[in-house]
Amino acid sequence: MRMLNAMHERDVDAYRECCAEDVSAFEWYIAPYRVDTIDFHLTLIEAGGNGAPTRLDLLTPRVQAYGDTAIITYTLLKTFAEPGIPATFKTTNETRVFAKIDGTWKMVHLHKSPANS
Repeated sequence: MRMLNAMHERDVDAYRECCAEDVSAFEWYIAPYRVDTIDFHLTLIEAGGNGAPTRLDLLTPRVQAYGDTAIITYTLLKTFAEPGIPATFKTTNETRVFAKIDGTWKMVHLHKSPANS
């Protein structure tokens, strides 16, 4: 959750601590191809491109650990709410792969896909 909060709170330093420099990602709503390196995400965070949900919920999280590698899968529910305006919701299915690098868990790959039909 720290990584997700850092992303939406535009905390570049906290996000950088959670990721490997060579992190790769498939982000279906941004680009139809894989993007590489942390710089791509840092640029989005600095620009505020991820929006600022009022609430983040991880639905059906699952952690699979294999030595120094872990796979985390879940559905991310973002709630956007403002007084006097009906709340809106966005969902994505996400897979995040972490590796223990120099004793610290770092995200090395991210894959997002739409959860809505």
